[in-house]
Amino acid sequence: MRMGVTYIEQRNLPMAMQELVKASELDPGNPEVDMALGLAYQARGDMSKAEECLRRAVDKKPDYADARNNLGIVLARRKAWDEAIREFEAAAANVMYTTPERAYFNLGEAYRAKGDPASAEGAYRRALRANERYAPAYTALSGVLGGQGRWNDAASVLTRCVEVLPDYVPGWMELGRAYLRLSRPADALKAFDKVLAVSSDPEERKEAAGYVTLLGSGKR
Repeated sequence: MRMGVTYIEQRNLPMAMQELVKASELDPGNPEVDMALGLAYQARGDMSKAEECLRRAVDKKPDYADARNNLGIVLARRKAWDEAIREFEAAAANVMYTTPERAYFNLGEAYRAKGDPASAEGAYRRALRANERYAPAYTALSGVLGGQGRWNDAASVLTRCVEVLPDYVPGWMELGRAYLRLSRPADALKAFDKVLAVSSDPEERKEAAGYVTLLGSGKR
């Protein structure tokens, strides 16, 4: 099983499947093998088989939070939002789950896709209460707030984001955009300058430089 998981991480899916199928034959009652198989099928793009394996893992171990979270992801891929939400909630509610922020974040994504921004906001905030360093929840939360025209609230969330994670480029980028929405060009310029200071990604730097030029900064 461990070899199979290692092969998944290395994107060597044929070898991963070979090892995990063997593990399943040797230990058919092991829900961890079923979950690993589910992840392998998911990586291959076979969502139907992934769902089958993950459901099998949950049937064998109903409190298997990782399996429920991953099952929720598969269900969300086929837009079965209500089912996905139930799985994410079950995963997050498990007090033994070591990364509940992931389930809360996925819950927020499902609510957001379903068209329920209020519930999405609540889920993202719960993700950040579980782990204030979980970067994706900040930008997702700011997106929901901005989508409702609550740009001051979005800017506050992103300000906290870059305080906690000063090298998180998407946080600075979104903060700059929020400041533009709030007609605060000087603050926006500082945020985009920060992107140029901390990012080595050519696309991120190009985008930030475009905003800097738009804001009338000096040559770079």
